[in-house]
Amino acid sequence: MQHHQPGAEKNTRPSKTTRFIYGVTLAGIIVLLTAVIGRTGLEWYLHDKLDLDPPQPRVETLPPGALAANIPPFNGPHPSLSSRPSETFVFPIDWGKAGPANALFAGANQYPFMCQTLDSDLGNPLPDNNSGYGTPVLEQGQITGYSKDCGLPTRLHYLGYEQNQFFRDDNTLTHTKADLLVRAETGTINRFIYVLLMPTTAQDTRDAPDVSHWNGKAVYYFKGAIGIGFQQGKVSLSRLLKDMRPALEAGFAVLYSTGNETDNHYNITLQEDTALRVKRQFAARYREPDITIGFGASGGGLQQYLLAQNHPGTEKKIGIIQGGVAIQAYPDMLTQTTYGLDCELLEYYFDHLAADKPNWEDAAARQRIEGLAVSETLQPKLGWLTSLTSLLRLQWPVSLQGATECNYSWRGSSQLVNNPTFNSHYPRYSDALNQLSIWSHWQDNRDAYGTDARGLANLPVSNVGVQYGLRAWKNGAITAAQFLDLNARIGSWKLPADMRPEHYWLISGDDSLRDFSAYGEHNMSHEGKPLWPAPRFAGKPEAARGAWQSGNIFNGKINMPIIDVRPYFDPKLDIHHSWAALSSRARILAANQGHNDWQSIWISDAGFDARWPAFFAMDQWLSEPSLSAASGIPDYARDRCFDAQGNLIAAGDGVWQSALLSQSVFKTGPENTTDGACTQVFPFHQGTRQLAGDDIRGDRIFCQRISVNDAIRSGLYAPLNVAPYKTQLEQVFPDGVCDYHLPDQSWPAATTQ
Repeated sequence: MQHHQPGAEKNTRPSKTTRFIYGVTLAGIIVLLTAVIGRTGLEWYLHDKLDLDPPQPRVETLPPGALAANIPPFNGPHPSLSSRPSETFVFPIDWGKAGPANALFAGANQYPFMCQTLDSDLGNPLPDNNSGYGTPVLEQGQITGYSKDCGLPTRLHYLGYEQNQFFRDDNTLTHTKADLLVRAETGTINRFIYVLLMPTTAQDTRDAPDVSHWNGKAVYYFKGAIGIGFQQGKVSLSRLLKDMRPALEAGFAVLYSTGNETDNHYNITLQEDTALRVKRQFAARYREPDITIGFGASGGGLQQYLLAQNHPGTEKKIGIIQGGVAIQAYPDMLTQTTYGLDCELLEYYFDHLAADKPNWEDAAARQRIEGLAVSETLQPKLGWLTSLTSLLRLQWPVSLQGATECNYSWRGSSQLVNNPTFNSHYPRYSDALNQLSIWSHWQDNRDAYGTDARGLANLPVSNVGVQYGLRAWKNGAITAAQFLDLNARIGSWKLPADMRPEHYWLISGDDSLRDFSAYGEHNMSHEGKPLWPAPRFAGKPEAARGAWQSGNIFNGKINMPIIDVRPYFDPKLDIHHSWAALSSRARILAANQGHNDWQSIWISDAGFDARWPAFFAMDQWLSEPSLSAASGIPDYARDRCFDAQGNLIAAGDGVWQSALLSQSVFKTGPENTTDGACTQVFPFHQGTRQLAGDDIRGDRIFCQRISVNDAIRSGLYAPLNVAPYKTQLEQVFPDGVCDYHLPDQSWPAATTQ
C-alpha cells in the first residue's frame, strides 16, 4: 500500500532567476494596464476576461434600526434542549407570491442584504418599499421601487437533459423527449432562493404534479464555501441539476436553498430555520418524504453535524434530515477558525519577523509549528503578487522552498472572516454602506456573540497563552531560542474595532498595488514591527460561551447516522484536510463515553470520489427496519478507505485508529498507538493548537491558563529542563500559558447534558 508523504513529489519548481524574470515582466504588464486604463478600467478588463456576470444594481441604504448595539451574547438553553415555535406562515406558498421574509426563530433580519435574483437568472426581485432601502429595482432602465428583502414570485420551471444537453423551460414544457425531466419550483423563503426538484414526466402540470417517478425519498442539498452574510446568494439551476443528477435519476426529490449554502452565510440558527421551512414547503406541495438525507460538502457537511446536534431526531417529523453524507466536512465553523487565524500570524513571522529567517525558508520547517500538510512543489497562493509588490518596494522577495496549507489554501480567510472593514463584494454596496465596517463572520452571528456599544460583534476567540511550537521544542525539533522568539514576536490580531482596511488591491478596493499584502500585518498587534514581546489580545469569553450555548460548536452529541466522506487531498494542501474527520470522531467518542454508534469515516485516494457510494449506503442504512444506536453501524457503512480506482483497501473497526485519538488528553479511545490499516495509507495531520498542546478534538477556543511556574511544577514542559528559561517564559507569557488538560474556559456544562 502506498503511504502518502507530503513533499515526496518531484521538484519541478522554476529557478529563482526564472521567477524573478517572470515577476518583473508581470509587474510591467500590470503597472502599464493600471496606468493606461486606471484601476476601475482594469477591474472591468479582468471582469470581462474572467467571464464574470455583468455588474448588478448596488444596495443603497439601510432600513432603520439595522445596526443593533449592546446585544448580549446568547445565554439561553442549548438548541438541542429547547423547542421551536409553531409555524406562523401557511404553506404552500401561492404561485406568483413570495414566501416569508422574516425568519421563524432565527432573530431579526440582517441588513444590508444584497439581492441576487438577477445573478440567478430569475428576474428582478419584488419591490417592497419606495424609501430607498436595499436594491433598486429597474424596469427598462427606470427605478420602479426598492427591494430590501429580495422576494421572488414562486414559479415553475422544467429542467432536464435532451441528448445530454441541458435545457430549461419556464412555466410550460416544450422539451418532450428528455433523457431526464425534472419539475423545478423556485421562490424565496426567509429571503433566500429555494429550489425544489422533482423527477417527473411530460404529463406534469403546475397544479397536477406527476410524481410517478418519485421514490418517496428526498435529499436536502447543503452547499459549502465561506461567506459572511449580508447577501441572498446565487443559484445556478443548470449546476444544481448537474450536481444532483445521480439522485434525481434514482428517483429522489431534491430540496435546496441559498440559505443553506455557507458561501452566503454561516449562521447555523438561520440555516436550521430556513431548512425547516423549505421542507415544510415541500411537504405542503407534495407530502412528507419517507426519509430525507443530507448531502453536501465543506460547510454543507458541517451544517449536517450541527443540525444533527441542534435539531435531533431520526423520525421524519422530528429531524430535518434523518441521515447525512457530510463531504469534506469540518466539525463546525468556529473551531476551525482558531488555527485558520493562526496561519497568517505564523506566515508573517516566518517571512519577516523571525530572528533566524533562513531556518524557516523550507515548508517542512514550518510544518513543525503549523502541523498542517506541506508540499515542496507547490507555491504560496498569491506568492507571485507578493514577490511583485516586494520588487515595487525595491525589496528582495521572500524566499521559500515549497508551500504550506496555511499559505496555499487558508490565505485570504482571515481577512474575510475576521476583519469588519473587508468585503469582497464591495462593488455591490454603496460607499456609505461599505464604510459601516460590519463585514465579518462574527457580525453574521451577532445574536450568538453579542455586540458592543457601536453595534460591532464581539470576538469569541483568543490566542493568549498559546505556546506555538511547544511539541517541537519538547521533541528537540527547534531550539529554546527559536521557541521564545516565535512566541514573543507572533502577536495576535487586533480587536475588530481597531482593524483597518485590508491592502488586497482590487479585491478590497485598494488603489495601491505597491501596498498589497497577503498577510494583513497592519492589523496584527505588532503592526509588522519586530516587537519583543508583541502583545496578544483576547476576545470575550462570554462571546465564546454564547457560541457553545447557541449550538455553533459541535459537541459530539448526535443521534442519527452520518457518513463523513472525503477524497484524501492533504498532499494537494486542500483546505479540507482529513484530520477534520478525526476531530469530529474524537468529540463523538468524548461525548458518548467512548462509544461511536452513528458516525462512519470514508476516505479515498484523490483519484476516486466516494460521495455517491456513501449516499446510496446511507439510503440503505436509513431503510433498515431497526434503526437505533443499539443496532450499530451496518457492515456496508462501516469505516473504510479506497484506492484511486475505488477498490476497497480496508474496512471495519479500528481502520482509522490513530495515536492522535489514543493519546488525546481526555483519553477518548483505547490505549492503542498502532495506526489502523487506513490511517497507514492516509495519515492525518494536525493544526497549530495541537502542536501547542491541545488534543485532536480541537474544541478549545479559550484555553484555561496557569502560571509559568505552575506549568513547570506540573511537568508541562517535560522532558525539558526549562528552569534556565523561566524568566524569559514569564516575560513572553505574562498572562500564563494554556493548560490543555483543562476544558475550555468558555465551555458551559449545559451544552453536553
